Amino acid sequence: MSGIAGNRDYRLLWTGQVVSEAGFSTTTIVFPLLVLALTGSAAQSGLVLGAVAISQLVAGLPAGALVDRWPRKRIMLGCEAAQAVAAGGLAAALYWGVAEVWMLVAVAVVMGLSRALFEPAEEASLPRLVAEEQVPSAVAMNAARTSAGQLSGTALGGFLFAVGRVVPFLFDVVAHVFAFVSLLFVRLPRRAERADGVPPQHLGREIVEGLRWVWGRPPLRATVLCVVSLNLFFSAYLSGDYCAGQ
Repeated sequence: MSGIAGNRDYRLLWTGQVVSEAGFSTTTIVFPLLVLALTGSAAQSGLVLGAVAISQLVAGLPAGALVDRWPRKRIMLGCEAAQAVAAGGLAAALYWGVAEVWMLVAVAVVMGLSRALFEPAEEASLPRLVAEEQVPSAVAMNAARTSAGQLSGTALGGFLFAVGRVVPFLFDVVAHVFAFVSLLFVRLPRRAERADGVPPQHLGREIVEGLRWVWGRPPLRATVLCVVSLNLFFSAYLSGDYCAGQ
């Protein structure tokens, strides 16, 4: 871990992302509260949370192939910028009193798509950001970072919403801007060109091959199915829990 702590670029990435995770979790926690405050509808509250999960699921299929085609740092910067703009737009709509459920769904979709693209781009960048022997430590630190961001965001969400409906989304904007600026200073080496000079396969073909590879390995297949099911379950559970609390 000491070697990781001395890695300037990884430290910048990690610090920016722990703040970004907190902003993302804060917004996710506040979504059902805001929908209930605006409409009083539990069904519409679930729709917004479902939009995050579904967009992550759908975008997750081509995400791995896309991050192998596009510059990974630009992907990460674009994802942080998109989330900041989306949260800022919703904050402005709330401030002016014109926010509607479709706006929350749109922001939720942007968030889901951004997370689906950011995560594989970051994971694929780790071997170029840290020494080979530090990769396991970096993965462990990232897992701890995610938990820390989720815990802090969950705690902050309700408190900030009580202060004002717009406040959690302003915090989310600041979090993503902070992560964006941190990423700007990360020196990520460019990927080497393929030695064989063969261009990438068709995107759809790569996705199908990836699905076949996962499906052909029973332990991995079971893990993926469990993770997808649990994510959908907890999204529904959180929505129902908030609705019951209201």
